[in-house]
Amino acid sequence: MSSPTNDRIKTPAAPAATPLAERETLVRIQDVHKFFGSHHVLRGIDMEVKQGEVSVIIGPSGSGKSTLLRCINLLETISAGRIYVRDELIGYREVNGRLHDLTTKGIAGQRREIGMVFQRFNLFPHRTAVQNIIEAPTQVKRQPKAKAKSKALELLDRVGLADHANHYPAQLSGGQQQRVAIARALAMEPELMLFDEPTSALDPELVGDVLNVMKDLAASGMTMIVVTHEIGFAREVGDTLTFMDAGVVVESGDPREIIANPQHARTQEFLGRVL
Repeated sequence: MSSPTNDRIKTPAAPAATPLAERETLVRIQDVHKFFGSHHVLRGIDMEVKQGEVSVIIGPSGSGKSTLLRCINLLETISAGRIYVRDELIGYREVNGRLHDLTTKGIAGQRREIGMVFQRFNLFPHRTAVQNIIEAPTQVKRQPKAKAKSKALELLDRVGLADHANHYPAQLSGGQQQRVAIARALAMEPELMLFDEPTSALDPELVGDVLNVMKDLAASGMTMIVVTHEIGFAREVGDTLTFMDAGVVVESGDPREIIANPQHARTQEFLGRVL
């Protein structure tokens, strides 16, 4: 395993941060509902995420956190409401006040701007780390293979795996596979990164490697929505913390304030258990 120093993303220091309230809104989620049959999973979610913000979502299993991310990334269609990324309506086009489903090509175009990292790494087992990373840029963006490979090697260096470029997933630890998955998402140069419990499938001793990559990615200015149970990450890195339960936003605000002094009884109960 690489040393902790080499595991850090190697990026220049971010410029002096603009106060969060003054930044442009990148993601707007307005009264979003999602049904699976008669099961009402999301019940009127409203949320905004600013450019460069790290928005952390916590909550018990079944609260709708992962479903919300999948709706943002068009892996699920919403049942009602609207989601905008940089003022572009996600999944639909609006004509004279009526919504029309986007074409497959239109959906693919929107997905290119949104990277997603899952609980499971979903790497192609028969392809090396670098081959996994160049797949989308060469197939979706039609980048020349040489250019995509050069970028992939840079990204592997950023996540501390420069010397693992030709390793297959079976030759990598879980933490290393997840870092390859992060590099793969970054290869598409997204303006928004979604993380769906990226450390939940890892052995405890490997969690820190992945969180270090995410911390440095946040420091570089990437806009991130992170579903996680890592309360320390939320406290240290998050700009906002949202607690969801039963498909609704129960409480949202400054992570340090919510963790130290949750206002809602359900938030108090949840944090009392996980802490």
